[in-house]
Amino acid sequence: MAKPVTDRPAYIMMKYLYNFFMTNLYFILCNLLFFIVFYLADFVFENILLFYITLIPMGPAITAVLSTMGKLVREKDIQVTRDFFKAYTLNFWPTMKYWFIQLTILLILAIDIGYSTNHSNIFSPVFFILMIVCVFIMIYAFPIISRFEVKLKNLFIVSIYSNFKYFKATLLNITSIGAFVIIYWNFPSISFLFSISLIGYFVMLNLQQPLKDLEMKMSKG
Repeated sequence: MAKPVTDRPAYIMMKYLYNFFMTNLYFILCNLLFFIVFYLADFVFENILLFYITLIPMGPAITAVLSTMGKLVREKDIQVTRDFFKAYTLNFWPTMKYWFIQLTILLILAIDIGYSTNHSNIFSPVFFILMIVCVFIMIYAFPIISRFEVKLKNLFIVSIYSNFKYFKATLLNITSIGAFVIIYWNFPSISFLFSISLIGYFVMLNLQQPLKDLEMKMSKG
């Protein structure tokens, strides 16, 4: 007996590609100002405040991507437009509170690194290490916001704890993000259409078990 069209591999693959493309498109639209600046402005230290300002709206869009892709990982199907913008609006303020603090810290560290490098300051590696720590925190903070209600102070604590507790997942996510950065660097025109949503998908795929564990601990608490 022939399989229904919706169960055939070609249909499933096309549906996934559509979901990846549309999620990526919505992310770009939510951050259109940043991408315009990114492609038109020189990526130099003098423009750091310009990039900082245009990056501020990106936080809720990152959470929306992760929430949408997380649902795709769990349920294998989504209504991409509804799910993306529902997650965007629902998590807007919790994400903005976290993202503004995190982005400001990254700005300060970037300025410190630029100043230290130009003046041969011995503290330059320290600032660089702190920036890497911020990136590791974000790898858990955004997925946690996309799934749970958590206080800002607890968000930082749980994110730092999770990096050590779930080191294998942390390593997988760093590897996945690094791989997509390399792909984008070599094939920017094609990967631009899917890269953000695919990163979000693999991040949430790698964090399935850690997020389940955190959900159980939060429900007990």
